Amino acid sequence: MNKVLQIEEFQLKKVGISILVILHVVGIFGYLSPLSDWFLFLTPVNLIITAGMLWIDTQDETYYGWWIAVSIALLGYISEIVGVHTGLLFGSYEYGDVLGWKIFKVPPVIGINWLIVIWASYSVAFGLKIPKAIRWLTVALFATGLDYLIEPVAIHYDFWSWEGGKPPLKNFVSWFGLACIMAILFEKYPIALKPRLGQVAFICQVIFFGVILFLLPMLK
Repeated sequence: MNKVLQIEEFQLKKVGISILVILHVVGIFGYLSPLSDWFLFLTPVNLIITAGMLWIDTQDETYYGWWIAVSIALLGYISEIVGVHTGLLFGSYEYGDVLGWKIFKVPPVIGINWLIVIWASYSVAFGLKIPKAIRWLTVALFATGLDYLIEPVAIHYDFWSWEGGKPPLKNFVSWFGLACIMAILFEKYPIALKPRLGQVAFICQVIFFGVILFLLPMLK
């Protein structure tokens, strides 16, 4: 019976990896194509599907994993609300319409984006087999680096816009601090003990935004 479950889990992971790769490859071509507006409209759907694929990696047999995931998404969302309305955390910015409908001027799906970034970054750091405290800092470094890569693409496609046209230094400082806190929350109840999908998601995100960022100047 255990072998059957292992085979089913392996097949499920293969499906999840395939979906993640296809989503991001198609997304690259879509964002750079004349149909980019249509693909941008589907961005929230992409985020939700990606989060769903990551959940396949969970080893949770209780309800605690859900609470950790929801807590991280809510913390990310609430921090964005504070950021948009005060400018204290990230700087002065506002969201466009790409990420869908908004509550308090912030699209709720951004909380899912925070969860994806932290989950993916944690998965890569977990694979390094380093001490917990170093892992938290590594997760924060990976997450902040990913945000640095995302920012120019997000600004170009009007995910959000910054006063002055680009994010200030405190945006990345706040990202690092919040990511550390989220990494600690994630560590309290590790729900990605076999983080293959999270690692694939991180690679897909880096390639997705890296390729688009590289090719965008050629399309102008």
